[in-house]
Parts: sequence; C-alpha cells; structure tokens
Amino acid sequence: MIYGDAASERNALLEEKYRDLAEAFINAGFEVHSILYNDDKAEALATDLLHFNAILVWVNPIEQGHDRQRLDALLKIFSKQGILVSTHPDIILKMGTKDVLYTTRDMDWGGDVKLYPDYVSFAREFPQSLHTNGKRVLKQYRGNGGNGVFKIVSNLPPNDITVIHAKGNEEQTFSSNEFFLEFSSFFDQGGLLIDQPWNPNFANGMVRCYLSGDRVAGFGYQEINALYESPTNVAPSKRYYYSEDCGLFCDLKLAMEQSWVPLLQQRLAVDTKMLPVIWDADFFINTPNNESAKEKYTLCEINVSCVSPFPPSAIKFIVNNIRQQFQSS
Repeated sequence: MIYGDAASERNALLEEKYRDLAEAFINAGFEVHSILYNDDKAEALATDLLHFNAILVWVNPIEQGHDRQRLDALLKIFSKQGILVSTHPDIILKMGTKDVLYTTRDMDWGGDVKLYPDYVSFAREFPQSLHTNGKRVLKQYRGNGGNGVFKIVSNLPPNDITVIHAKGNEEQTFSSNEFFLEFSSFFDQGGLLIDQPWNPNFANGMVRCYLSGDRVAGFGYQEINALYESPTNVAPSKRYYYSEDCGLFCDLKLAMEQSWVPLLQQRLAVDTKMLPVIWDADFFINTPNNESAKEKYTLCEINVSCVSPFPPSAIKFIVNNIRQQFQSS
C-alpha cells in the first residue's frame, strides 16, 4: 500500500523503490497487488482488502498535508480480522514517534533528551536547556522527511533565537517571545516536543541501520544530511547502501541484535512478531574508531511507518519475515 491522490497513477510494482521487492515476493509464490491509498478511498478499501492475507504499508505520517488517522483506524480493523499489517499503527505509536528518544534515553544509544508534554513546561524549561548548550534540536511528535525537526541556536547577544528547519534548511530568526509563540502550535491536539542536544559529530555523517523484525538487514551511510553545518548551504548527499554483513558496521549490527533491539522491545513491550517487516534506526557516528558501540554511536531517530528506499540486502529478510509469520500462524 502506497499513498496517492485521486489523480495518481502510482503503482508500487513498477516503482524503483518497491519493484524488486514485489518481484521477490512473486518469485517466492506470493500473489502481490499494489494498493493506492487516500482518505477518499478508505470506505471502499475497507471491503476490498478483506481477502488479503497481509498488507505492507508505505504511507508517511504526513502526506500532502493529511495525517494517518483514518488509515490507521482502517488498518486496526484489518488486523483484528486476522490480516497481517506492517507496520501496525499501535507499533508506530510505540516506536515511530519521537518520544521513543525520551523513553530510551538511558539506553547505551541515548543521551540528554528532554520531553515537553505541554506548552507550559516547554516555555518554563526550554530556555535553560538552550542556555546550557547554545544549540539544541527540537522534534515534533510525528513527522517525516525532516518535517518538524528544527535546529535551535541561541544568539547571545542580542538574545534572539535562530531556527533552522531540516525540511529545506530554511533559516529564521525570532525574538524570544516570537519563538515561543511560533512553537506553541506543536502542542495542539495532544502534541509534544522532544529536545535533543545538537551533536557536533554531525560532520562524521550518519549511518542508517535497517532491520526486518529483530534482524539487521543492511545499512545506509550518508555523509551530508539536513542541518549539516557548512559555510555554504550544501544539499544533502546521496545515501550509499551496504549489506548486513558489511564490516564497516559489524559493531553496530552486533549491538543492535544482541542488546539494543531486545532492550527496546522490553522497554516498549513489543513482541518480536509485531516488529515491522522493515524499519530503521539512524545513528550519529561520534568517534569512528572507537571499539565501544556505546561510545561510538548515538541514536538520532527511529523510522517505522514508511521506510523506503532500502538496501537490496533487505529484500530477502522482508520476504522471509512474511513467510515465517504465515507458517507460524
């Protein structure tokens, strides 16, 4: 399932991001269909999809200004009917929202992460947080593609605050009062803000660890990301993909499979069979040659609702994951 408006002609079986996966499923004996979703199609899909055994969903938290509330309600109905849904909306709320950074802040991958559940606590506590470091990163509850991720810089003097939005690297400067007014809307409808320290090791690039269930399925490395500090406004660079056996990241694979993922599951009460068939965790590389994964990597965020593209090595993991879940059901 992918997103498309009423005029869209998207077909996941033909798109570069998904066609090799679709072909692998077909070669493994599965019947595969591409389903286009938008809220106007929800009522028809509620009936049309009941004969499917599994629905793999690639729809962002925010698509063309629309959220996933209606889609998630539909997917929960399918799941109760015995259809395998990945990623399940309940798991998105546990793993794919930014508060997971706060919930796991005391794990080896964590750090100085704060959570503001309402505007009052944000206005009261964030000034001291920003003053302590001079640079912080604020993240809205749900978002994608850098939407709702902001680098915050304190300008002393004249006490102005510079805000850089990761989506488009747009920079604005506000007075203190203007800044808090600007961010007050993030607390509407039960929203919250996550406050992370700015990681000065951004220049080392970022490694994305892809997983299927609880197994590492590959890696991606990107040297220049949004919010990258440079004298000139450089665009994000290409992400290069590597298999799960890449020696460059063998320490991260070991830490994820043997320690960090099991602890994450325990912390969030997520059974292995409910883990997404494809998800990823982004890590800052603090000290490239450090032998300790705890010292080397810091978690930036976790993505579970629309992970694409993914490394070719992940395809076999996704197909095997679905096959094993069918065999055990």
